[in-house]
Amino acid sequence: MKQGQGPRAISMLPAQEPAPRSGLLAHVAVAVGGRGPDQLFTYEVPAKWVGAVAPGQRVQVPFGNRELIGVVFAVGDEPPPAGMRVRPLADLVDREPCLDAHMLDLARWLAERTLCSLAQAASALLPPPGSEPRPQICYNPLPGVDPGRALARAPAQSRAWAVISAEPGLARDELLQRGVKPGALAALVERGWVAALPREGRRDPWVETPAHELPQAPPEPTPDQERALESLRPALQEPHYGGFLLWGVTGSGKTEVYLRAIAEVVRAGRQAIVLVPEIALTPQTVGNFRRRFGTQVAVLHSALGVGERHAEWLRARQGEVAVVIGARSAVFAPLPRLGLIVVDEEHEPSYKQEEAPRYHARDVALWRAQRLGIPVILGSATPDLETFDAAQRGELERLDLPARVAARPLPEVRTVDLRDEAESALFAPELHQALERHLGSGHQVLLFLNRRGFAPVLLCRACGFVSRCQQCEVAMCYHDSDHSLHCHYCGARGAVPRTCPRCRGHMLRLRGLGTERVAQEVSRLFPQARVLRMDLDTTGSKGAHRRIYEDFRAGRADVLVGTQMVAKGWDVAGVTLVGVVDADTALHHPDYRGSERTFQLLCQVAGRAGRGEEPGEVLIQTRTPEHPAIIAAATHDYAGFARQELAARAAASFPPFGRLLRILSWAPEAHAAESALRAVADALREIVPPGVDLWGPAQAPLARLRGAYRWHLALRGADGTELRRLARTALDAAGTPKTGARLAADPDPQSML
Repeated sequence: MKQGQGPRAISMLPAQEPAPRSGLLAHVAVAVGGRGPDQLFTYEVPAKWVGAVAPGQRVQVPFGNRELIGVVFAVGDEPPPAGMRVRPLADLVDREPCLDAHMLDLARWLAERTLCSLAQAASALLPPPGSEPRPQICYNPLPGVDPGRALARAPAQSRAWAVISAEPGLARDELLQRGVKPGALAALVERGWVAALPREGRRDPWVETPAHELPQAPPEPTPDQERALESLRPALQEPHYGGFLLWGVTGSGKTEVYLRAIAEVVRAGRQAIVLVPEIALTPQTVGNFRRRFGTQVAVLHSALGVGERHAEWLRARQGEVAVVIGARSAVFAPLPRLGLIVVDEEHEPSYKQEEAPRYHARDVALWRAQRLGIPVILGSATPDLETFDAAQRGELERLDLPARVAARPLPEVRTVDLRDEAESALFAPELHQALERHLGSGHQVLLFLNRRGFAPVLLCRACGFVSRCQQCEVAMCYHDSDHSLHCHYCGARGAVPRTCPRCRGHMLRLRGLGTERVAQEVSRLFPQARVLRMDLDTTGSKGAHRRIYEDFRAGRADVLVGTQMVAKGWDVAGVTLVGVVDADTALHHPDYRGSERTFQLLCQVAGRAGRGEEPGEVLIQTRTPEHPAIIAAATHDYAGFARQELAARAAASFPPFGRLLRILSWAPEAHAAESALRAVADALREIVPPGVDLWGPAQAPLARLRGAYRWHLALRGADGTELRRLARTALDAAGTPKTGARLAADPDPQSML
């Protein structure tokens, strides 16, 4: 703990009469520099706040000539360093602690595990600043009022009165969502029939619950599901730590196992967290859980409004809900009686945060479960190879669901070799004929392409010029929706040039394809088909994920074209055909996980077909049909793929047979990024022991992003703790770069791009 080290933490008071001291010191994490769990600064607690300051509370503190918000991690009456007086706290942000002892321990572990500052770790556990609920006006019928016939000729007011009478206390937004007209609401208040009163502003992001989401009786479990539940029950009924890998083929009913396991936890008065990898999956998951648990379900993810997110966080912290559902950040939900954590589709790379703190939600779930002594379920049809290996070695108990529910067969999968097809062809004859057949039969189709936009490259055939982003060293993608070029990394946009900027020729051509072009081609070939598209471009508005899911699930669209958002978890009974437009997009990345990612995506998207009464068909278009990942995906052979890939990983000492740590440097000038990282590499060479490999430094594959040049290096060794110690020592020795470069360590990176 830094007891006043440096002028920013503790400073000498001016030469004047010292203020009376309380004798109480607060040790505060403030968002400035530092790596690891010991970055605390010490302040005096003014006498007026003695007894009002506790660990887990946010406070405002003087820091140099600024005031910052920090989190108190400890309060004590030990004396400050000799001859120095500490500065007092400036203000209290919270009236009571936001983080309990468990969450403070989690912040310390997170800072150590991800090599971030303690303040960065603590901020990940808190709702976004400035999101506190604001007072809302709620509407209640006044006692003894009965408008009766007075509303006979005012249907809008009659409708408003009926809603307010049935559900008193709703806010204006909630009433409008139920069809109440603003004018009718104002009229009822003006006539003295309804009172408008302030209340604490909590907004329910799922206030409209479709009929299919109302509570329903659970189906009978299959024998495989019952066997899995029997293995889970000891850890559920007499809570103790247990790590379980629920390995089930697509459509085998993993969600039903989750639901029944959580029901046992809830009956015992405890609570559960359910993680999903994509926000796009949240509407379906919330529907599944609301059918079973009603409104005792809270939702936490970054697509919520800040007020909604804070309201859901408060419901969780105050113990008002049974289940919290969300993407990776929901793993930090502050449930006071947490009894179970579920990580669905645990293999997904989206569970890794790519900015500080660079945590993996699966690791956090395992840590919380071990610390609290509760079970954790990791579910997947295509487990992460590291998770699968952990189960093979007995670190996790494996629960198998080898067959689909109701004995439905897995879909037939065929590969379509594109090597003899024209480069411009979107659909080979086999896929075109399949589209005709399935759409003609009134079934639904899912087309998968993990690339958005219309065309990823604008190329000059005369001189080879490629239009690139001025801030990133990547090609600009053409979007037909606004007839402009987009950078998918920094968001920059530009006009399409009429002539080649290099040779002034007229040979500019679009190359490649994205979801926008696929959707247009489907509409051209099948004009009667109703086509939806789901990617980052169509889901930017609030509630878009839910609207697209509901429309497709309800049969209001025949074809859904999407990126990886639609490749996992979706359960739409009407889908009988899945077409993978291009299976090769991830195979050739400079990343050792490329084969695994391709296999997982293909298996997951194939699993969307044939989940109803009709059998499913899957066509995978590829120019590398002989690749082991594609062969294994086409035959649903996870075990065979895992054996082959794990053997290759073992030979190279890659995870799970070794650990990696990446250090990244970035700066506006290329030489600054390079020199900063070379200083770290020089420090590492002095301390790297035998058995640890140092690779680099070198330019990152994505050498420039968002105006910053990027360099990286990697450490490989057997012990992740040792790699983190080496990285932290080297970063501290290199110090803060004077060139304006920034440095970051990424333990267990999910991508080397």
